[in-house]
Amino acid sequence: MNRPEATLQMPPQMSNFAAEVDDLYYVIYWISVVAFLLIVGLMTLYVWKYRRRPGHKPEIAGHNTLLEIGWTFSPLIILGYLFVEGFASYARMTNPPPDAMEIRVVASQWKWEFIHPNGATETNVLHVPVGRPVKMIMSSNDVLHSFYIPEFRVKRDVVPGMFSSLWFTATHETGEQPVTLFCAEYCGAAAGVQEAGHREEGQFIDNQNTNHSTMLAAVTVMAADSYDSWVREEYDRGLRPPDDCQADANPQACWGQKLYTQNCAACHSTDGAAGAGPTWRGLIGRTSRFVDGTSAVVDEDYIRESMTNPNARVVQGFAPVMPVQRMHEKKVNAIIAYMRTLR
Repeated sequence: MNRPEATLQMPPQMSNFAAEVDDLYYVIYWISVVAFLLIVGLMTLYVWKYRRRPGHKPEIAGHNTLLEIGWTFSPLIILGYLFVEGFASYARMTNPPPDAMEIRVVASQWKWEFIHPNGATETNVLHVPVGRPVKMIMSSNDVLHSFYIPEFRVKRDVVPGMFSSLWFTATHETGEQPVTLFCAEYCGAAAGVQEAGHREEGQFIDNQNTNHSTMLAAVTVMAADSYDSWVREEYDRGLRPPDDCQADANPQACWGQKLYTQNCAACHSTDGAAGAGPTWRGLIGRTSRFVDGTSAVVDEDYIRESMTNPNARVVQGFAPVMPVQRMHEKKVNAIIAYMRTLR
């Protein structure tokens, strides 16, 4: 299907909910326009008609019972209509069909992780099939986030300590121009971050996902059969070094560096600079001291524990803010291989 055009007030309609959300929005918009013109027009008329003039004495105004009943109850009728329509849309948007495909969403400062039904995992990129109901089951590793795709007209808070969900059916393929997923709830900013993420040929580049305002993900809608093929290939590809690392002298370390850039760079430096977490420069083999008074030499087991249970041993001078990292063992090994090159 051809991608729809945006309007002056709204982005393109690209999901099953977009049209009904827009219809209700425009009803409210035009009611507001008419009410504004009516109220301001009558005020202007009465200001002119009853202005102070020589030879005219002010009179005490009476009242009109029918008019007063009318302006009291007519807004209640409008509000009742808006409530019924809004609640009906809300009910449809919170009750997915039984055959909806489920994708897990894990939000954290400052990235989105998506886990497809077969286990294929994406970070800050989401692929969904066109014409197929998709249910997003969402959780947060740290603070309050909010999942918002304007073109789909869907938004739901992602709350730590509980699961929330929403669903949609994408109605148009995005082609080479993915739409953007935003975090619509202020979720914090890293100290010293000044640049915002930006696009380059339809893709996000390095300075994305460094604070709340750049916590973005690119959403691609593709044909259903193409999605099925893609998600199988993505699962297989996710468990081996990327193609551009295959010819590297150390493919595992190359892969680990890419995983670091995607998942860890916001909090851990590789040049010794201070950050939200300890620098990776010379980390392996170093003795770390923890807030409980114990210490340990950093080795592979410690790195793995720090990823799967980050609050088990918190390094002195740092807050326990690292979220749990859900990674396949092969990816953990790749990150460790990269960390070994930083000694």
